[in-house]
Amino acid sequence: MPETKTKILVCNAGSSSLKFSLFDVEDEVLLASGGIDWLRKPARLVFRGANQPEIRQELKLEKHADAVARILDDLQAGASAPLQSPEDLRAVGHRVVHGGDRYTSAVRINAEVKRTIEELTGLAPLHNPPSLDGINAVEQVLPEVPQIAAFDTAFHATLSEAARTYPIPQKWTREWGIRRYGFHGLSHSYCTGQAAKIIGRRGLRLVIAHLGNGASVSAVCDGVCVDTSMGFTPLEGLMMATRSGTIDPGILIYLLRHNGLDAEELDNALNYQSGLLGISGISSDLRQILSELPHNPDARLAVDVYVHRIVKTIGAMAATLGGIDALVFTAGVGEGSPEIRKRVCEKLKYLGLELDPAANETCKPDADISMPASKARILVIATREDLTIMRETQRLVGSSFGRQRENEHARHSLIIDENNRQTSAPLGQKRASPMKERTK
Repeated sequence: MPETKTKILVCNAGSSSLKFSLFDVEDEVLLASGGIDWLRKPARLVFRGANQPEIRQELKLEKHADAVARILDDLQAGASAPLQSPEDLRAVGHRVVHGGDRYTSAVRINAEVKRTIEELTGLAPLHNPPSLDGINAVEQVLPEVPQIAAFDTAFHATLSEAARTYPIPQKWTREWGIRRYGFHGLSHSYCTGQAAKIIGRRGLRLVIAHLGNGASVSAVCDGVCVDTSMGFTPLEGLMMATRSGTIDPGILIYLLRHNGLDAEELDNALNYQSGLLGISGISSDLRQILSELPHNPDARLAVDVYVHRIVKTIGAMAATLGGIDALVFTAGVGEGSPEIRKRVCEKLKYLGLELDPAANETCKPDADISMPASKARILVIATREDLTIMRETQRLVGSSFGRQRENEHARHSLIIDENNRQTSAPLGQKRASPMKERTK
């Protein structure tokens, strides 16, 4: 009999939002996407159907279960509805930020998995609870549909013991689980496969710069992540929109002892009042800060520090790889800011990176923006975490159809082969339309 359950719904739940993508599995076609945000009242729906105008609408809702129900209604609306019935859904895939040591690849969700995600809340208090809310909401509305959790930490599970270990007392590491995990793995994973496809070979030494509201850099050798800038939490590493990134831990001790700050105040300051916002005093939006450069010294300092830390981290990642074959820019800033790409690449010529100024200014991802003579390539890739989640979901739920086609689609996201290399089979000719990742 022909396969009827050919659709996979991908969900990315925030504390007061739910983003979605609906795919047809056969050719990885994106049928619809959008989201609902109820942080501000009234709630706002954005719905994008294939070859249809974008729909924006104000709603009255304030919880994930209502959002899931509304999304399903809209997916089934109209004569050319992308989803004829919930029975057409093969599965629902969810982005979950933290899988800890327990989950180093995507898993099918059951009661035990949900308990573990909840137990990991302490490691990702801003991210895991909304993911669990999204999972429970889908379970409430679609109780018979399998659900899959794809973890942002999983791609970095290949870090060596040296790369993941902090120089702290053994008890902290062995009994309390303090170690480096890394994040944005779904994005880094997707870019790994796309870079190999664009360049046309494997065995690459890649440095991937995911620059969005959250930002991280990873070092990838032949499809395997060997280092990354985020660590135990998403606060480590690069300077970000409102997050400080790496600072001297002694600063925190000093503030606790001498300025009367408590843990909550430090948490709030480092996560929400620092980074671009903290230095510029203007905004967390890099576009606004760039517009202020001609007449605002704080804006100039914010951009200078931002670029300096990106350059320093890329250099460190290239050192761990023993060189670089390609630098990848992705996510909101990485894809959308020629100015930042230019400033970063100007300081990395020693790595053999030569930027093509015209290509940098006019590029539309996915693109190679390096000069023909550049020893290493400079790529701009539109990250597709939704597609990575869909592939992982399809891999786990399986079907006779899926098994017949498993060699036709790249499944590089979290799969390690017998040689401890990440697999990356060729894509089919038809692909989903790119959707840029703008917030993270």
